[in-house]
Amino acid sequence: MNQRFQKTTNLSERLTVGIVLIVLTMVGCKSGEKVTGDQLLGPGNRYGASWNGSQDEYEKVRQVKPKLVASTPTGKRKTVEERFLDGLTQSDPEIQKAKRYFFEAESIYNDAVRLRQNANGSNSQMRQAGELFLQAGRRYQQAGEYWPDSALHEDSQFMAAECFFYIDYYKHANVLYKAMLKEYPNTRHLDKIQEKRFQIAKYWIEEDFRDKQGFFDFNFTDKSMPFNSRFTEAIATLDNLRHKDPTSDMADDATMLVADSYFKREQYEKAHITLDDLVTIFPESEHQFIANYMMVQCKFLLYRGPDYSGVYLDEGEEQIRDIRRQFPTKSRQYTKQLDNFSRQFRYMQAERQWWVAQFYEGKEEFGAAKYYYQKLAQDFPDTPFASRSFTRYNDLKGYPDRPETPVKWLVDLFPENDKVKPLIANEMGGGLR
Repeated sequence: MNQRFQKTTNLSERLTVGIVLIVLTMVGCKSGEKVTGDQLLGPGNRYGASWNGSQDEYEKVRQVKPKLVASTPTGKRKTVEERFLDGLTQSDPEIQKAKRYFFEAESIYNDAVRLRQNANGSNSQMRQAGELFLQAGRRYQQAGEYWPDSALHEDSQFMAAECFFYIDYYKHANVLYKAMLKEYPNTRHLDKIQEKRFQIAKYWIEEDFRDKQGFFDFNFTDKSMPFNSRFTEAIATLDNLRHKDPTSDMADDATMLVADSYFKREQYEKAHITLDDLVTIFPESEHQFIANYMMVQCKFLLYRGPDYSGVYLDEGEEQIRDIRRQFPTKSRQYTKQLDNFSRQFRYMQAERQWWVAQFYEGKEEFGAAKYYYQKLAQDFPDTPFASRSFTRYNDLKGYPDRPETPVKWLVDLFPENDKVKPLIANEMGGGLR
């Protein structure tokens, strides 16, 4: 009786335990349970972040868990290689220090952003925000130094440069941007870097036009300016942008800014070369019309007079025709200017023909002189040189085409030179002379 009761009791206990396990399994071990994005963010919740599926939200906590993505299946198992790498990164004190410094920099950066947004024009709060940006930038740099050649190092360098940019430390920011492009030429921050470098270069150029920096003027105090030659530094930055990344949205803007800067500095040849690059390399650029128009101006200013080449005159007249054909709407807005350039080019062409005719007339090559006088009167009847050319042509009608041979007795005064004898005898004989 006791044995039968004991067996029944044991069976009941086993059944109870089994039922409890089944209930626990059904409650806490659902195979298809979903994990929310907020849970996956982990420590990011400390900063008030929430997962809304947008890139902007992820940017706030982009380095908190770089290997964890909201769409990762819950039941996915790590490979042997992933477990090995995780073990290395978790055991390396340098990497742990890099992560800790990065999180500290992120916290300081977020505090600086909030303080600046809530400053409401307060100078003291803006200065405090600037100090926090400077502190965050230095912390970002320290974080990157402890884990080189990593995604964290790439982001640290970029965020440090951004912090310096926000407090107008343009010289330091540009150095970091330049170093990043050298180390990470295909960085995912490329577009933002190029935009910031363009803004820095533009600021330096504008400041140099306001107060030109001499060759021996050095900067020791202004963090926003380079040490020396800010115009040269700005042009070098823009050239690097347009040559190393010609497919970016900023490449044609950088080219146009370089050309305009050279033009304002009256370096017309460099401006013309840069404008030609813009017209040739960026045919879809919004700066096409103004680039062509400025090229006409450069050609006019580069022409050095009738005793030099007339290539710029020919190219200028042809480019004016191209502008009117390619940009009919915009060219109508500049009709007066284009007509004026066209008349000037035509006048200079006639002046050049007049100079050539005068040159031959001075050498008494009357046939050539008459040819150019006649051609000038026919081709440029709307210029003041036409009537003068017609007059000179009629005056030279009785003159021979070529100058007459000097009198014989004067020629005989100069004896003919003997034929030069060979230094080495030919095969028929004769020795060396």
